[in-house]
Amino acid sequence: MQNENIFVSELSTTAHAFEKYHFCRGNSNKRKSRLGIILKGSGTYIYLNKKLKVGAGDVVFIPENVYCYSEWRGDPEIEVVYLSCFLHYESFKYEPQVLCVQEQTKNDILQISALLSQGELAVLEAYAAFYRLLQQVLSRLKPSDVTFDRTLQNAIEYITGHWNESFCVADLAKKCCVSESTLYHLFRRELGQTPIRFVHSIRINVAIEHLENSSYSIATISNLVGFRSENHFRRVFADFTGTTPLRYRKGK
Repeated sequence: MQNENIFVSELSTTAHAFEKYHFCRGNSNKRKSRLGIILKGSGTYIYLNKKLKVGAGDVVFIPENVYCYSEWRGDPEIEVVYLSCFLHYESFKYEPQVLCVQEQTKNDILQISALLSQGELAVLEAYAAFYRLLQQVLSRLKPSDVTFDRTLQNAIEYITGHWNESFCVADLAKKCCVSESTLYHLFRRELGQTPIRFVHSIRINVAIEHLENSSYSIATISNLVGFRSENHFRRVFADFTGTTPLRYRKGK
């Protein structure tokens, strides 16, 4: 870290609250580094065929250079607060990890989050406080030589932008200028799943949001999230959640 300048841009905060189960498909568009605190529930971050389990009270760091999605469960509540930003640092190579921090660091995260929700002067104060917090956090991060295949990144970006459209693995491979077998190998090696299962994970996550927050019929939701067959939707939903869409809605 010697002789390297580090600066932060686009510092923001988000608070996530769900009940029982939530699948977060991540964000490949303007993805930021995140420093978060899990207030309620437990979760698993999945990245590069690895898993990072977290629980209430944990502070987690998710770097912007690694695509990461997550599954959450609550009994019944799930609550997570993130500070997100672009970290400009030449040799910034880390992977998702839980940080061993003092209680004050957790309070600092929540205080900075509150400041970012106030006026312009408060935002300046938030940036100053975040730099102080970052000084502590960087000293606790474990460096990694993790790399991320650009072809896989292109595939993920296409999927997250077209998840509700009809396309097959052959179409996706063509978009990425590789063979189907190469694409399957990349997904298996880096994410531990097939391209189709990755698409399904996004669709089921969106279906869960509809089940929790709308009165749409199961057939309508199936169509909205890109399944041609309602029966196929039900089978995939049960595979991911262990229950049917209707039972999930009634149990919410």
